[in-house]
Amino acid sequence: MSEILEELSGRIVIVGSGLAGLMTALTLAPEPTVIVTRAALGGESSSAWAQGGIAASMGDDDSAALHLADTLAAGDGLCDLKMAASIVAEAPAAIAALERAGVQFDRNGAGVLSLGLEAAHSRRRIVHAKGDGSGAAIVRALVDTVARTPSITVLEGYRAQRLLLDGDHIAGLLCATEEGQSSCHPRASCLRRAASAGCTMPRPILLAISGRGSRLPRGPEHCLPTWNSCSSIRRHSIVAGGR
Repeated sequence: MSEILEELSGRIVIVGSGLAGLMTALTLAPEPTVIVTRAALGGESSSAWAQGGIAASMGDDDSAALHLADTLAAGDGLCDLKMAASIVAEAPAAIAALERAGVQFDRNGAGVLSLGLEAAHSRRRIVHAKGDGSGAAIVRALVDTVARTPSITVLEGYRAQRLLLDGDHIAGLLCATEEGQSSCHPRASCLRRAASAGCTMPRPILLAISGRGSRLPRGPEHCLPTWNSCSSIRRHSIVAGGR
């Protein structure tokens, strides 16, 4: 009823197949990774609903300093200066990384990025893909690239339920399908599929769900809620959302 897949033992596991999960797997390639996702790859990603583009100081008349100034002005005292500065400084590199991953951003007849002027921005710096369908276009492109990347294994229809611990260290991940659940012994080197799934992972588990990004090299002290609710459980486990 369950097949043991020894070759998946020890891989970095990514819970969630939205924009964060997809880009994490592609960034780590050719490092072997496993994406655990309740739905089809990218199928329940909130990122796909995003109509707006991505703000990045890509124009000749723009800079990270100007972008930061606009951000802080719009934030009206609510921004974390250090975090905002880091995000806007890395934005152009993020655009380049997405393009390398297969995303085709809108360009003009000369082949230059079409930059939009929106909201509180003082420069044209909004990058779109397929106009106001940017989120869907980006996720679709990343899904296609993930599907063609041999180092990435995708487990669709698997709902991450709980981290398995070996003392204070994470040793595995308990998953469930519509047919049931089970787990491997934390010291076993196996991953089960079909009715159940349990895998041991001496490598990190990355949670890329519900707009939250977490790397868990050790056992957690708390739980994260699933994206579609679920009661919080505090028993050295994590309820990891179904994407």
